[in-house]
Amino acid sequence: MSDDKRLGLGPIPISPENYINEKQVDGMSILKKFGWKLVCIRRPFNGDTAMLLKNGYEHAVGILGEDGILRIHPEIRIRQSRG
Repeated sequence: MSDDKRLGLGPIPISPENYINEKQVDGMSILKKFGWKLVCIRRPFNGDTAMLLKNGYEHAVGILGEDGILRIHPEIRIRQSRG
């Protein structure tokens, strides 16, 4: 049995703009210039949508919240793709 909590949804939706707000769009466009890449979009049933980003240069992981601010979280582990 799979322990994947996405229930068949991929880590990045086909149309991410349907899940994120204008502040997150603006923040992401700035962060891309500094090497940050989108890993997944957390889409909880009841809660704020958050974007998980990874910086390839520094190997840092952070969450871009609904306020458009990136918060670094070194304790976050990104699971590896099985496919």
